[in-house]
Parts: sequence; structure tokens; C-alpha cells
Amino acid sequence: MAEFNHIINVIPFSRVALSSSQTFTYLVPVGLQGSLRIGHRVMVPFGKRNIEGVVSSVEMTKLANDTTGLKPVQELLDGSPVVSEQSLVLAKWLAEYYVTPLGLVIKAMLPKFGVKPKEPAQKKFERSNPDFVLTEHQREAVNKILNSAGSAHSFLLHGVTGSGKTEVYMRVLERVLEKKQQAIMLVPEISLTPQAVERFGRRFGMERVAIVHSRMKASEKRFVWNAIREGEKDIIIGPRSAVFSPVANLGLIVIDEEHDGSYKQENPSPRYHAREAADRLSQIWSCPLVLGDATPSVATYFRHSEKSKILVLPYRIKADLGMPKVQIVDMRKEIQARNFSIFSENLKAQLLLNLKLGKQIILFLNRRGASTIVMCRDCGYVSVCPECSAPLVWHSARERLVCHHCGAGAAITERCPNCHSHRIKQFGVGTQRVEAELHKFLTENLKKSELPEITRMDKDSTIKGGAREAIYDRWVRGEVKILIGTKMIGKGWDVSNVGLVGIVSADTLLHLPDFRANERTFQVITQVAGRTGRGKDAGLVVLQTYNPENKALRAAKNHNYELFFSDEIKQRKAFHYPPFVKLVKLQVEHANRDRAKRLAGALCKEILNSRDFSAELLGPSPSFIPRLRGKYRFQIILKIPYNVRVDLYRFFQNFRTKFTIDVDPESLL
Repeated sequence: MAEFNHIINVIPFSRVALSSSQTFTYLVPVGLQGSLRIGHRVMVPFGKRNIEGVVSSVEMTKLANDTTGLKPVQELLDGSPVVSEQSLVLAKWLAEYYVTPLGLVIKAMLPKFGVKPKEPAQKKFERSNPDFVLTEHQREAVNKILNSAGSAHSFLLHGVTGSGKTEVYMRVLERVLEKKQQAIMLVPEISLTPQAVERFGRRFGMERVAIVHSRMKASEKRFVWNAIREGEKDIIIGPRSAVFSPVANLGLIVIDEEHDGSYKQENPSPRYHAREAADRLSQIWSCPLVLGDATPSVATYFRHSEKSKILVLPYRIKADLGMPKVQIVDMRKEIQARNFSIFSENLKAQLLLNLKLGKQIILFLNRRGASTIVMCRDCGYVSVCPECSAPLVWHSARERLVCHHCGAGAAITERCPNCHSHRIKQFGVGTQRVEAELHKFLTENLKKSELPEITRMDKDSTIKGGAREAIYDRWVRGEVKILIGTKMIGKGWDVSNVGLVGIVSADTLLHLPDFRANERTFQVITQVAGRTGRGKDAGLVVLQTYNPENKALRAAKNHNYELFFSDEIKQRKAFHYPPFVKLVKLQVEHANRDRAKRLAGALCKEILNSRDFSAELLGPSPSFIPRLRGKYRFQIILKIPYNVRVDLYRFFQNFRTKFTIDVDPESLL
């Protein structure tokens, strides 16, 4: 009679080479036979050490002579499975799509298990269910989403700022909860404010809401993870990682502000995009996915318009006020008038007027890319690559302008090639400088007793835990009169007393050497402009720029997304960028610059010699940050037409050159 052994397949939580199998077979000890199921966490021998892994499949018996050399499972670590079969399906898709070891994907889905769960402190809110009367467009959106229940439909809820997108989410969520199902609502990390928590807590009760975010302690994450898995929490709110929540019966996924770049994981692996993960999760659970945005990404709008899956909210709830007025100020004329301040005369006047009226003020700027482009202050000329039409970036260490797409370089000129002005130099401004100049201006124009409280809201000022919430609370109470901020205040800061938004400079965004520069500019301006005009007055936005003719700025001035999209989609098609191609960014690094450059060249050769599909190859060129943590970095960009189907996982798995890969990168910087 043949002798049989019990065996299982395990995915180890380790960086397994892509060329190797991602699952490994182990013997099941007699004491564990019949106890192991798919999703169980186990300890297994792996090489010279024991590591954790998850059971991916179970084969109850196998002939003894077929199990020679197999090692036994060391330990069963949990009483019940920690990964559902649905999560395993998602993990395998993510690993293949983003060319990542499977074990690293699953590890990213799980909390730390070696900690004692601790319930996080949460504010308690009095329940209230305001009797809002939905607009016709809101009712239509709610009905279409509800009619798709039980199927994997993806909708783009395209509503202007203040149009009531959140109320649409809540109405659909009410029906999902009635069916005893769970819902995941993804929000950008920067928008995870007490206001957002309060809205859902008041409507549904905080006892039903699970909040997850990166600043939670490991013990708190473990507690919330357990509560979701046990079905004690049925509304999950959080940033991108909340898409991995251990739901048992998913009925709805919502991604608010779907265009936000924080939904893309940059480091470490897996470099996934929560939007794509959510789309796949929607298919796995056969539930609707709602992408809400006033300024959707070009790719999302394009794909949903093709499928007629756009739900439009064209008006603000307080429609009688309309959208805030946007005034574009040409900073070239300010210099010609001998005003060398970072504030235009118009913005200065509006600052004093709004303070006199008791209004709150937001001064916004984006520091990313500061002091990297070279621009003429007189005519607005920016040095661009003749081959790629992308702005050249100033590298102070090499004292050269460099294209981050093709690697071409150029020397900086003393005179502007367009108008021959000497005022051509590096461009950029930070929040601290804005605060200093603002304080100087107000001190010169107001009495000491009239000076308002000014607060900065950026990464530097919110390092300490609770700092963001403290600033927000003081802002809501009206204690802070002027808020200087970066991207963090672009969304979710809905205060009715804001009368003025000053965009100090749109140009640090506009001239980044990235194909999404115009898109980012339009989105940020539109979003931050939406922070005003939410009270009794329409509000005013003063937008300062050296490039007032830019089409993205003009579209933002008129709150016209369709105008922006129609121009941008033509540019994307002409220069072969998403949604017409798939981008893959490869990066190599080494402590020696010449060695890093040679490795990048070797990787290019491997791609050219192995490629059996149509694709455009750019580079190698220095990365946007050419040296980081002591290592020089070079990047290569692959442009693959979307009608070309290629298995990237299989293509790259046997390459000899070591590299990092970013599929569908959010930026080429």
C-alpha cells in the first residue's frame, strides 16, 4: 500500500527573485494535519533561517517518494486565516502587474502581529442625519450607482468643488449598510482631517467607522485590522493602504479626490496605485467603484468618457453664489513697475481688504521643484529641451541644465535668448520666505494690535503628532486669520469664512519637467480655489504667474475642466503619453557615478536585445534627484502603446542588471 504525506504551498514574506517560483512546498507535521487552511500564517524554514509566510494552497496528500527533500512547517502562528482568498487573488494580480515579489505584496497587506492590539482614541460625535434635499444631478448619480449594485461598475463622479459629492457617497453608503455589507472609502493622506472623520461619525456613528492611516501606532493598526476582519467596523476610511483592509463582505469602494498623487506608492515595493488596486478589488467582489473628483486625472476622464460612466455634478449646492472669481496677475508687469516683492500689488490690496472685513485668507504655494528651473523674469521664457519639449533642470553640482527624459545637457546663459534680459536665473520660493515677507508687509501697513495670527501648514510644521489637527482646529475656530500652506490645504479644508486665496506662484508647478505639469497645475489651482466662496460671498482667488497665456491657467481661471481636457488630451496623443501609452520607469543606482551610468547602459542593451514588442525607449538619463543617500541614479523610460499587450513580469524576470521598476509611474521626475 502506498504511503502518503500531507503537503502545503507557502508564500514566504521575503524578496524572492522574480525568476524563481514565488511559492514553496512544505511537509505538514502530523500535529498540524487537518488544521492548515488557505490564508493561515505559518513559520517555515527558508534557506538558513526561519521566516513567516502564508498558506496559498493545500494538497492533503502526496506520495511519500515525491516529497524527498521537502522541509516541514515549523509552526502555525494564528488560530484563523489572516489572508482571505479574495485578498490572495488581489495580491497575485498586484505582484504580476507591478513586477514585484509576491511575498512583499502580501506582507504589505498585513499589520504587525508581534504587538498587543490597542484601541485607538477616537472623538465621539453626536449622531445627526440632516435632511438634505438632493439636487437632480445628485439623485441621478445615487440611482445609477445603486442600480449597479452586485456588479463591478466603475463610475467617475465629476463634480465641481462644493457640489455635494460627499452626500452622494453617504446616500449610497446607507443602502450598502442596510444590506449588512462593508464599504471602503479612500481619501488622500493629506485630506484625512477631523472634519472628514466628523462627517461620517455624525451620520453613521463612530462605532461603525474604522480610521486607518500612517501615523497610527502598530498596536492601534492591529486593533482596527481585527475589528474590520471580525465585521465590527463596516465603514473603512483611510489612505491608499486601506484598500488592503480584511473585509468579509465588500459592497462599495469610493476613492475621493482620485487624481491625488498620494494614491501611488513610490517606495518601498510594491509600487502600486490604489486606484488600480481598487478597480481590481471591485471586480473580485463584484461591487461598484466610485471615483469622485472636481479635477479628475486625464487618464481617468478619458477612460470613463469612452464607456459613458461619468456622473456630473455641474453646480455648487449654493448655486446662487457660483464659483469663486479668479484673477490672473502677470508678475512680469509687476517687475516692470519696480515691484520686486513676491506679492503683487493686487494681492497686497486684497490681503488688507479681507483682513479689514474679518475674512480668513489662504496663501498657497507648492514647493516641489523650487529653484530647479531657469526662467526669465521679464518675458517668462523657460529653458526647454529641443528634443523632448520638457523644461531643463538646473544641476548646481554640475552647473548645467539637464533634460530628465533624454539626458541632453546645456549651459546656462547670462542673457535670455528670447528678450535678452539679464534677469534669467533659478526660480523658486518656499513657505518660510512667504511667511517672512508677509509679516514684514503687514507690520508696515497695520497697527501692532491689528496684526493677525499667521500659521504655516507644511511638512516641516506638522512633523509632531497632532500638529495638523491642532492647526486645523484653530483655523476652524477662526483664531488663525492667514494660513500659509502647500498641497496639504488644497482639499478638505472647508471653512465658510475664507474670503481670499492667494496663489503665490503657479510657475513652480507649471514648469516641472514632467508630462503631467499642466495637469497638476490645473488640479492644484482648481482645488485650492475651491477653498473660498463656501459662505455668504463668492470669494476671490488671486493667481500670480509669469505665464498668464498658459492654457491650463486660463482653463482654471474659468473653472472649465472640459476646456483643459480637450487641449491636454491632444498634447498627450501627439507626444505619446498616457492614456495612449503605458509608462514604465526603470532606475539603477551605484555609489560610483560612472558605474551607475554603465549599469544603466547595460540595462538598455538588455531591453533592446530581449524586446519582442513595440515600445519607445528614453534614456538613460540622470534622475530628477541625481544622487540620493550617497548613490548616483539613472533612469530609463519605456513607452508601450496601450494596444500592445505585454507580460512585464515575464519580460523582466531574467534580467541580469539590478534595477527598480515603477509601472505606471505618477511622475517621471
